[in-house]
Amino acid sequence: MQLEIGQKMYVARDEDADSYVTSLQDMTGEYLLIGIPYYLGQPLILMQGDAILVTYVGTDGVYRFSTVCRGRRMDRVPLYILGRPEQVERIQRRRLVRLPVALEVRGGEKPNYGSVQEYSRWYTSDISAGGMSLILENPPAVGTKLVLEFSIPVHGRLRHIFADGQVKRVQRLEGNDGETRFAVGIRFQGLSKADEDAIVAFIFRRMAEERRSRG
Repeated sequence: MQLEIGQKMYVARDEDADSYVTSLQDMTGEYLLIGIPYYLGQPLILMQGDAILVTYVGTDGVYRFSTVCRGRRMDRVPLYILGRPEQVERIQRRRLVRLPVALEVRGGEKPNYGSVQEYSRWYTSDISAGGMSLILENPPAVGTKLVLEFSIPVHGRLRHIFADGQVKRVQRLEGNDGETRFAVGIRFQGLSKADEDAIVAFIFRRMAEERRSRG
């Protein structure tokens, strides 16, 4: 189990939920102790017995395990106590790996006929090869189909990606500034294999860079 103190971890309640970022603070033979995970300034509130999925980047790949919150401990900072997993899975389904990142997206609602009449400028909070999360003040309804355009760096150049998407989830967020925003989960539709591979490569490269920056 390739874990070390300070390891960045991505915590989610399930495969379709938002990923909250934290790090490993300590570990024993039975438990892992992590800091409170955050997503867009919002903490993940876990109760004893809550099941979660944890993803992290090792030296030779991306790994994931299921575990249960065993409680909280107050050290210099508040910590969650997680049960040490019996099994750790090396992720083969690359589409599930999410990267918290702010990318500019040009998008609009897909009409039944013709082309998009009006585009908006949006920003992601995370992306995977299967979809993205956007932070919007006026979210479209669940089920709405969208047209999306965005770019990612590939080998020193920008790769422009055009994709359809469908809104799968809308979650209300209360900001520290008193403004209400919404996390909008979108699943890609009709994404080419080449574009999917490019997104996966971008995600893994960023994760590896973050790991190296920790020394």
